[in-house]
Amino acid sequence: MNGIDKQDLDQLIARTYDEVKTAVNSHSEKSLVMYSQALRTLVELRREITATERADG
Repeated sequence: MNGIDKQDLDQLIARTYDEVKTAVNSHSEKSLVMYSQALRTLVELRREITATERADG
């Protein structure tokens, strides 16, 4: 996972989570679906980075 900055990714996850909360509060189904999918993808990417780091020691 070279080239992916973990801090930048963590900030992006936090911003995307905020967008999910906003979509929930505004009852925007399309935004909720879009940002929820993005958040799931970003969290999975973060898990892969962590797993790769653990495997590399």
